[in-house]
Amino acid sequence: MGRVLLCTGRYAKNPYYLESVCANVYCVEELCYLFASNPFLINRDIMDRGLAEWLDHECGLTELSHQLFNLFHKGSQPGIFVSVILDYVNYCTPEEKKKIEDVLQSNAGLNDYERQKKQADFLLKNHRPRLAVEAYDQLLGHLPETESALKPQICHNMGVAYASVFQFEMAARYFRRAYEITGNEETGIQYLAAQRMHLQENAYIAFIAEHGEYYNLSLQLEKRLEEARGEFEASQENRMLTALKIYKEEGNVASYYEEIDKILTKKKDEYRQLVGQ
Repeated sequence: MGRVLLCTGRYAKNPYYLESVCANVYCVEELCYLFASNPFLINRDIMDRGLAEWLDHECGLTELSHQLFNLFHKGSQPGIFVSVILDYVNYCTPEEKKKIEDVLQSNAGLNDYERQKKQADFLLKNHRPRLAVEAYDQLLGHLPETESALKPQICHNMGVAYASVFQFEMAARYFRRAYEITGNEETGIQYLAAQRMHLQENAYIAFIAEHGEYYNLSLQLEKRLEEARGEFEASQENRMLTALKIYKEEGNVASYYEEIDKILTKKKDEYRQLVGQ
């Protein structure tokens, strides 16, 4: 069970618009949620006097507003600015605040392109693949030649993002782009894995036969797949499916389909949540 948060201040009649995520917020809790779930928002742009005024006039948080204006006079850093808001609301646990601080520290000293990649990496790591793909794609679109070292990393991570939502054809496309630049063995294996999931079996076999340069990598992939099958066969999920199969074989069809329907519904909900962010 999650923590119970008491509302602080009042619900605003006029929202505050956060341009970096194209979102309106109507209370300080919504603002804290965006900071906690999107730490890459925390930069100089967030230190807006208009935000401090909005918290005072729209949310009735005069004391918090005064604290923030004092930070402007002291020339404080964005992390301190946000920390004051989070602490005032008592929004984050110590672990959550540590996570935000880690993101801020990792961004220190990065140029704009490296910081944008870090932002996209954060989205991918936190199971928001659609938003990650959008961020990576935008970055690729204006990445200068001087930052070309970032390109294979971006392409690789786009492959990971697409694969996580089962878009294996797109995943293969980006894994291949990354592999052609670096020749990294792991990226090559993931490229073949995406191809194997995308293509029909005969088409995949023909592909490997036509591209001998991938033969050794394909052997490594098959070995991993065999190991994965063994792990699945020993898993709780497989034991559950085996039990359901026995239900059906014994004529308990109603229970079989009832449990299968529950499993499918759960998986569909998880997928919708993953791609609908």
